[in-house]
Amino acid sequence: MKRGVWVIAGILLGNPESGRATEMTTRMLDAQRIHFRDVVPEATGSLALLDLGAAPPPGGSRLFSRDDLRTAALLAHEEEKGLRLPASVRVIRVTRRFSERELDMLIRPSLVALLPSGTTILSVHLPKSVTTAPNVAVGSIHFPRLPKRAGLAHTTAVAELVAAGDVLLRVPLTLDVQLDEQASRYVLERGAPLNLVIDTGLTRVSAAATVLVPADVGDVVPCQIVRTRKVLRAKIVSSREATVVQQ
Repeated sequence: MKRGVWVIAGILLGNPESGRATEMTTRMLDAQRIHFRDVVPEATGSLALLDLGAAPPPGGSRLFSRDDLRTAALLAHEEEKGLRLPASVRVIRVTRRFSERELDMLIRPSLVALLPSGTTILSVHLPKSVTTAPNVAVGSIHFPRLPKRAGLAHTTAVAELVAAGDVLLRVPLTLDVQLDEQASRYVLERGAPLNLVIDTGLTRVSAAATVLVPADVGDVVPCQIVRTRKVLRAKIVSSREATVVQQ
């Protein structure tokens, strides 16, 4: 009879141990990778630096159970005894909402640097807002070639927002620009001299060459080595240098 009473009491009151087992801790993270100390702040030494994998995308989460943490430590030959490991931890990647004005301030300097000389930005149209990681920077900006004529031009572009080298978001934008006579000219006219660089990874050699067609920075065009007359395709990296594209 007593045994039955204790069973019923256990059902009504719950098991303290099982109650603790369902506790979940939440950790906020602003990084590309999750380390043990991000999940268990009390961890020290090499265990604290143990890499638990990639962080979720901004706004996403990843759940670690106590067994997950113990297994990770065991596989890395790390000692986790003495640490009070939570039953489970949900790691949430923090986010930041960028307004249109904040996006403009973030993207415009990189955009200006990419536009050819003689180009004036009249307006940039961006999304009203985007939500991504707080620590993003501008990576590559892709846009079509601007017309080689003076006057007004309307074009589109895509700006990549990156963190630690990873592209987190691609932001579409449109812009209106004013092109003057300088912007209507190519950086290199046909026959212009340049230094042609051949980089094999093990060696780096260069040779005097000429460009065979008008080109701008970033274009891949045929170039002819002056001494051998051999024609190679190369990417224009400046008004004075091009890098041979591996075939």
